[in-house]
This record gives sequence, C-alpha cells and structure tokens, in this order.
Amino acid sequence: MRGYKSAYIGTVFFVGLGSVIATLAHPDNELLLMAMSQLLAVLTFPLGFIASAIAFVVLHAGIATPAEATVVATPVFAVLGYIQWYRLLPAFYRTGK
Repeated sequence: MRGYKSAYIGTVFFVGLGSVIATLAHPDNELLLMAMSQLLAVLTFPLGFIASAIAFVVLHAGIATPAEATVVATPVFAVLGYIQWYRLLPAFYRTGK
C-alpha cells in the first residue's frame, strides 16, 4: 500500500511542477498551465477545490503569477489528496467490529 501512496504523491507533484516547467518552456501559452492545474483538482477531487481556491485567491489578488500560484498550490494538492484518499475514505468505509 505504501507504493501506491508514493506513486500518488509523485504523480501530483509531477503534474503540478511539470505544468510550471511546460509554461516556462512555452511562456506565451498560459492556457496549458491552467489546464494542468485543473487536472490537479481532478486528481484530488473534492478536497482539491480547497487548493484551487487558494491558488485563485493568490492569483486574483495579484500576489503571484499563474506559475507561482501553481507552485504554491501543488503541495497543498498533494497533502489534501493524501488525506482524502488514504486517511478519510478508508476510515469512512472501514467496517466496525
């Protein structure tokens, strides 16, 4: 089970930080970054929308660029996804004896 957790966290970080690297390679195409950020929200649905809201607030307030907002939100996506998939759902579906 530990391998699945590591693979999930690695995938979230790969998608998040990979989207920032792809945006740096193609700076005129920020739509790519936005699409990859939404993929992070899907990987961590429904708790991932909390991280999306954090990134949106930071971006909308003008504190960060889209790439910086994604770098800030990626660890939040990873933590929330881990909590959701490997802590909350197993505890919810655990059979009581």
